[in-house]
Amino acid sequence: MIECIGNVSRAAPRPPARAVMFDFDGTVGLVRAGWMPVMLDMMMETLGPLGTDPSALRTEAEQYVARLTGKDTVHQMEAFADHVRSLGGAPLSAVRYKAMFVERMDLGMWERLTAVKEGRAPADSLLLPGTRRLLEALRDRGLRVYLASGTAHDEICRDAALLGIDHLFDDIHGSAPGRLSKRGLLESIVESGIAADEIVTFGDGRVEIEETKAVGGAAVGVASSEPRCMEIDVKKRGWLIAAGADYIIPNYLDPAVLDIVAGQL
Repeated sequence: MIECIGNVSRAAPRPPARAVMFDFDGTVGLVRAGWMPVMLDMMMETLGPLGTDPSALRTEAEQYVARLTGKDTVHQMEAFADHVRSLGGAPLSAVRYKAMFVERMDLGMWERLTAVKEGRAPADSLLLPGTRRLLEALRDRGLRVYLASGTAHDEICRDAALLGIDHLFDDIHGSAPGRLSKRGLLESIVESGIAADEIVTFGDGRVEIEETKAVGGAAVGVASSEPRCMEIDVKKRGWLIAAGADYIIPNYLDPAVLDIVAGQL
């Protein structure tokens, strides 16, 4: 199912896209599926003893975690440190908090990757439904296709290679010195001669949606309910609509996703 927000196609017809940008985690890959509950659980171990209403504290943390999804994890940890400080606590550094979170995520992540590497699970089990078919269709149509992520660059390249999709992207930009941010990549695409309204972005975080709308592109919010990714997650939907998404989808199984790219929806 594709949800069009605000009758976008009739209000402002778009030309066919010439470039498409994808976020990775939660948009293309499921290597780190379930990361948000893990992050919030970690945060609550510190926040819980500092307040009287754990539910309200978790909700507040969830808001800034969602707002910063799509950027390097250290930004979420900076907001977490500020939250701890506002409650009278003595926070660790954002870098230390990030390392603690990565350590917790690594176990499940490596189990999934190892299962694929050893042939015990198909690569597509770690991709959102319909991802490979969509990427191949975009390449067949001659579009430029980019991958941009707030996750470490070497990890994204490793994951994309293991899942057999790295060759389907013109370029990959993860978090690392010398790599472009999502806004930087979008601006680079425009500077290469592609008009802003010829760019479509797919993402499950506010950052890539907001940055795409800021430069004048079309934004597709991937509000997928993990891990099955067959239905829309209501909270994600709300966050992505607030960020400016033009469309909301749960996965890439609907053939009409290509109509969005072609400017026909």
